[in-house]
Amino acid sequence: MSNEDHIRITGYNDDKGISYLRSRFKKYNLLIDRFIDSEMSFLKRLHISVDFIFSVIFLGAGINDYFQYNFYYRKYNDRKRFIVGRKWLYMVKKFNGSLTNELIDDKSHFNSLYDNFLGRDWLDTSIASEEEFLDFVKKHPTFIYKIKVGSGGNGIGIYKSQESKSLINDFLDFKKNNLIIEEIIHQHSEMKKFNPSSVNTIRLVTVVNNEEVEIVHAVFRAGSGKGFTDNFHHLGIAALIDIELGIVYTQGINKLNEKFIVHPYSHKEIIGFHIPYWTKVKATVKNAALINPEIRYIGWDVSIKEDGTICIIEGNCASDPDITQMPDQIGKWEDYKKYIN
Repeated sequence: MSNEDHIRITGYNDDKGISYLRSRFKKYNLLIDRFIDSEMSFLKRLHISVDFIFSVIFLGAGINDYFQYNFYYRKYNDRKRFIVGRKWLYMVKKFNGSLTNELIDDKSHFNSLYDNFLGRDWLDTSIASEEEFLDFVKKHPTFIYKIKVGSGGNGIGIYKSQESKSLINDFLDFKKNNLIIEEIIHQHSEMKKFNPSSVNTIRLVTVVNNEEVEIVHAVFRAGSGKGFTDNFHHLGIAALIDIELGIVYTQGINKLNEKFIVHPYSHKEIIGFHIPYWTKVKATVKNAALINPEIRYIGWDVSIKEDGTICIIEGNCASDPDITQMPDQIGKWEDYKKYIN
């Protein structure tokens, strides 16, 4: 769930409160124009506005929820099936106790804890020596750098040492900014066919239930052909995977609710794609979920190498449900509700 849907303005001064409300109103009108009809009449727009307020008050929905799940077409009982802002907050806190967890959110802590599941080299430059950095660069002349705490594909870039004027100065910049650096993952050829410019991944959402790990949902993600990330919030494409078979069974969709039967860049068919090494992928995340079973709800981002090495890229202890609910437009609240208590 986008954080901006849950910002509380209580305690803001008047200027900040007015600025916040103005930004919310602007976004609301933008989404009406984008998702419904920019030419609708005033009365129709008023009707939708009243309905939106109803959804906020009685269902706890945010602006994104209302539009990305097409609430303006849905009856009340159908809307109740979706995990929206209020339910998402409740669910994550019941499962994990908090929306944040340093062991998961801090990439350095995460990589240290789950090192056996990463499938790649990495280095925390904030504590690394100059010699360790130069050894890493010698082994991996091109690598990924990341901010330690961040999500949504933010704070990530590619470093090419051959373009550097001074490796030592670059190292000092990395250290100053507390960056971690990681070996680039060379993904499986079948995954790469969708979009070679991004590492195309799988999101698997697990819940620890009485010391057993349940994979509740799985999502195939591919970059759109623009940039090197497949992140859904940067207009990456998502489609649901059958958990038993490892086969994609829905069309792809992006954050704008644009739908894709074939990938817009490669024209490769999305529905029916079989994820390589699927049994191994499931076993890997189940084993990883038991490292910290008290963190019951985690969305794992996973990549697959050509040789079958499974690489866990990161975990998300407040995994956004939009990526599991938008592809088929079916609410998933009941899938998690049964595990909460």
